[in-house]
Amino acid sequence: MKAKQHRTSRMAIAVALLFVLAIAWNDGLGGSSSRAVTYTRVSLSGERIMQSSVATADLDGNGQKEIVVGGPDGVLYVVAYTGSAWSQVWSRQVAQDLNAAGAPSAGCVTDKSDIRSSPAIADLNNDGHLEIVITTGGDPANRRNGGVLVYTYTPSGSWSTAFSVVPGWPQPKIDQVGLGAGASDPDGCWDGIWGSPALGDLDGDGDLEVAVEGFDRRLHAWHHDGSAVAGWPIYRYNGDALLRGGWSSPAVGDIDGDGLPEVIFGTDSPPWEGEGGPAPDYTKATVWAINGDSTNVPGWPVTTAQAIQSPPALGDIDRDGRLEVVVGTGTGVPGTGGYKVCAWNGDGSPVSGWPRTTAGNMPAPPALGDLDGDGDLEIVIGCGTEADTSCKWLYAWHHDGSSVANFPVQPPYNSWDTGYTSIPFGPVLADYDGDGEVEILVVHRGAFGIATVDLNGQCTNDLDRTRYTLFAPPLVEDVDGDGKVEVVIGGAYTESTSSNGAVYIWDVNGTTDSARPWPMFHHDVRRTGRYELPPRLGFQDEIRMLHQAGSGNTESQSVRIWNEGEGQFDWSITHAIAGLQVLPSAGTVASTTPVQFVVTTAGLATGWNTLGTVTITGTDGGKAIDGSPITAVVYVYVGDVSRVYLPRVVRNG
Repeated sequence: MKAKQHRTSRMAIAVALLFVLAIAWNDGLGGSSSRAVTYTRVSLSGERIMQSSVATADLDGNGQKEIVVGGPDGVLYVVAYTGSAWSQVWSRQVAQDLNAAGAPSAGCVTDKSDIRSSPAIADLNNDGHLEIVITTGGDPANRRNGGVLVYTYTPSGSWSTAFSVVPGWPQPKIDQVGLGAGASDPDGCWDGIWGSPALGDLDGDGDLEVAVEGFDRRLHAWHHDGSAVAGWPIYRYNGDALLRGGWSSPAVGDIDGDGLPEVIFGTDSPPWEGEGGPAPDYTKATVWAINGDSTNVPGWPVTTAQAIQSPPALGDIDRDGRLEVVVGTGTGVPGTGGYKVCAWNGDGSPVSGWPRTTAGNMPAPPALGDLDGDGDLEIVIGCGTEADTSCKWLYAWHHDGSSVANFPVQPPYNSWDTGYTSIPFGPVLADYDGDGEVEILVVHRGAFGIATVDLNGQCTNDLDRTRYTLFAPPLVEDVDGDGKVEVVIGGAYTESTSSNGAVYIWDVNGTTDSARPWPMFHHDVRRTGRYELPPRLGFQDEIRMLHQAGSGNTESQSVRIWNEGEGQFDWSITHAIAGLQVLPSAGTVASTTPVQFVVTTAGLATGWNTLGTVTITGTDGGKAIDGSPITAVVYVYVGDVSRVYLPRVVRNG
């Protein structure tokens, strides 16, 4: 018996020592297996942060970015660096603004709301001030009023008075669900929204619209002033074959090449032909792609064998110059129908090699990025749900659906409960440590830190352990303006479910020039879910010039260089053609730019003359962009130009 007591005592000492070491680790004294990385832990005034992923933006224009995040108690926070330290500088219980707008009180929770979404930030109306867009209300079962709120920043000299609700908000102020089987009946409270908003210029008028999917069985789009975009919302009593909304966050991007972005929604809504048609099949669901004018993109919606909680990701994964749609399936319907990741072309047809089958439901958001440096995009996504932790895999595929070497993998996790191993919170792709390779940053269900995985499928570094479990993807961004990125995430301040919230900020070695193909939840702070098309050189393959004989000794023609992707690039034109001037011969282009070709025609023979070739090169940061270089042949016709344009029957007459 004494021996047993002795062993128990030694075990107690060991456990105590591990606890002390864990606390030291949590205080920044510990680190990864490769190097110590310190963090700053900022205390928040409300409940711990859960599913809300942080957003950053320079709200006050001082060159440093502020951090914005929401809590499950309905408090929205702004954290700023105030000269010597990071601290909470503003907070707002959003229920106050819902109540002020007339939110119901009978039977509803009125002293708090619920934020499970990630803030979106942009200057919606081009007035020079940034707006914060947040969805509220959370799960419909909690009877907390919800909706979409927009706060605008106005310089006031004090953070406490810097934000106000934009007139026209909140929206949509609808009670459709909350009671009954499946929460399908009205409950007297404004319906909540779990998914994050997405921002984009849907109508091409130069300002931004707000797109949201709600539990209210509608898909919404509003102008910046809160007025509905024409034809929206999408719902059954507006003539649309939509029966449900859902949990997913929409994506915004031009998938059909018409020059305007569309909104892509993953829904809980089954395929349905409308009133009078066959009964809907509730074992399936649909993904929608909707134009800004509320019409469906041809080929959409597409049907899936499961509900869609995964936020769609958009990217040109097969390098055809068009965006594809990638999304995970599940959960909501029993069975293995959600054990897939799908990819569709802009016309709704499956991308070759897709869908891919997985070991579990896939409600996590995909991330897209060039992991291996071959110029095309890989698709990365974690498996499992918050409720079902049996699937532990992190998947990575090439654009053709073939697995990236060494994947899938089961990344190590920082958790005191080994049962929490699923990865439903979405990966982040960034060279956060400045080693020249993109790492995958993932948060497991119940993890006490962020696991980082390299292209070999190996954990290269675990960022320092947090004080309690995490529930959302991190962000990799230079928030303090020092030229190096930080890793930022919301969590708890202490080791307790009742802990106040906290924001963790790690200083790491990645620079602002380090690759960050998917640096946060849904890619960017507009929450578009869209991997930007890289710059791509566009130019014609030949230049044909016509010179009227006897009209002088020079001929000129304007041609253009264009960008088939996004962003901008530097270009130059070189040649060895005698008598040819190119004006200008170099520059920078974002969309399109004219170039003048001037040729000396003296000595050229009558008819067509082949002068030679010009080479057009496009670079971004000194590296060749997609499509570069292009070689074009220059031809000059000398003679009676009018005869060149006459119909053949006249010329031969």
